[in-house]
Amino acid sequence: MKSKIFFVFILLLFHSCSVNKYSNVPVQDEIDLSLKSFTEIKKEETDKKSKDITLGYFWGIGKDMYPTFEKHTFEIPKSYQRNENNFILKVDYFFTKDDQTKFKLYEWNENEKIETSHEMFNEKFHEIKKYITENLGKPYLEAYEDLEKSKEETVRDDVKWHSKNLNIFLFRFRGKSGFDQIRLAIYCD
Repeated sequence: MKSKIFFVFILLLFHSCSVNKYSNVPVQDEIDLSLKSFTEIKKEETDKKSKDITLGYFWGIGKDMYPTFEKHTFEIPKSYQRNENNFILKVDYFFTKDDQTKFKLYEWNENEKIETSHEMFNEKFHEIKKYITENLGKPYLEAYEDLEKSKEETVRDDVKWHSKNLNIFLFRFRGKSGFDQIRLAIYCD
């Protein structure tokens, strides 16, 4: 009898640990709205135990996301993957030889180890939008596409802010096949 109770207790313990393994990390713990030196950023990513997933070669950003990209000479961009939660979060950093971070891109993707639902992406998108609005004010642009009415398989929602010091571009891809992805671009010039 004692062994049965012990066995049930162990099963409940493992179940509760697996249920709570992944969670929604609040955006204020994920997003840094400042553009610190890359040396500071690298230390913070190391402290967070982020995984360095840098490609090892140079790749660029389009003008629609970062209009002044071509005005700078960048080092090889560094990419980090944060610890898993409800989403897989990747952050890319573009910095110059003198250690100035000029552009960063956050990207939330589905965590295939759990079911990251459309509703979870919707909640995360609105949580990010609310956080940035609280810090920078109302966006100057909001454009949402209706997935149901679209002839395209994938649509994009755009929200943009501009302040004295920052430009922020939040966008979300949604697909008829269930595809969801959120991206957040932050730059200063």
